[in-house]
Amino acid sequence: MKVDYHMHTTRCGHAVGTMDEYVRQAIKLGLPEIGFSDHLPLSPAPEGTWSCDWAMQEKELPEYREEIVRLQTKYPQITIKTGIEADYFPESIEKTKSLLANYQWDYVLGSVHHIGPWPIDSSVYLDEFDKRDLYKTYEIYFSLVIAAAQTGLYDIMAHLDVIKKYGHRPSEDLSSLYNDLALELKKANVAAELNTSGFRKVAAEIYPAPPLIQKLVEAGVPLTLGSDSHAPTEVGMDFAKALELLNKFGVKEIATFTARKRQMVPLK
Repeated sequence: MKVDYHMHTTRCGHAVGTMDEYVRQAIKLGLPEIGFSDHLPLSPAPEGTWSCDWAMQEKELPEYREEIVRLQTKYPQITIKTGIEADYFPESIEKTKSLLANYQWDYVLGSVHHIGPWPIDSSVYLDEFDKRDLYKTYEIYFSLVIAAAQTGLYDIMAHLDVIKKYGHRPSEDLSSLYNDLALELKKANVAAELNTSGFRKVAAEIYPAPPLIQKLVEAGVPLTLGSDSHAPTEVGMDFAKALELLNKFGVKEIATFTARKRQMVPLK
């Protein structure tokens, strides 16, 4: 079984296409289950955070949920889950918690896009990488991913190494960081996402990198799939490559979610 649990909508301000078009593309591809997971309003972002306008408004949350219900009725031939992607901001975790508690979700994706006020995956602030020690920056980034997982707010940690999006990779061996991350995610009892959008970025590699996938598998962290689609044509994109990697590492099942409850289902 294949699922695509990471699909955005135009409400985030940087996606195109109607939600119906995303669903129809998934049906065309033969996906039995998908989930929308647009960005939770970034109102929890600390004051002064750079570039914080890429999420839906808080007033849009009810209509987002209602639209998914409409689609579930209109397209009974495919299972459509209600998800959300919630950024981790340590300074305002209570606000995030409050927003998430207001609605019923099938799953919550946890993501880290910022180190302090700096959006690490934004093309606008790439020069910030030149001002920092790259290995140390990765170390800080992964510590934030671990801290997010430990909050208990998230079911799935998304695009674990999105920090490499524009090709910034330390020359040092990352095995120790990968190992620590995998072990901590296992302790936190969260799943991790194989996010195929990395293939479409400068990094030209899946999130997370294959050596990190191997560490996750060795640690027993459940895995699931997401395209991080921001256009209907991106739904399920490059899943064949993701499945090839899962097969390479001996993964036989993936995580699915209903009402925040995880169930492992066979890939075949």
